[in-house]
Amino acid sequence: MSKPAEIINSESHDLLPDEGVDGDKLFLRQLKEEEIRAKLEEFARELAQVQAERDRH
Repeated sequence: MSKPAEIINSESHDLLPDEGVDGDKLFLRQLKEEEIRAKLEEFARELAQVQAERDRH
């Protein structure tokens, strides 16, 4: 039999994601998220290109 997954609760589960964060920290978080998204999109494009090259061979 498989073991059931453990449930992990965060103490801040009552807060909305951006609740309790001041404007500057929220702005910096949003900038960081945009930077991460851009890097992920670039990686996805590179990965698709490599996969296409492999498929051609």
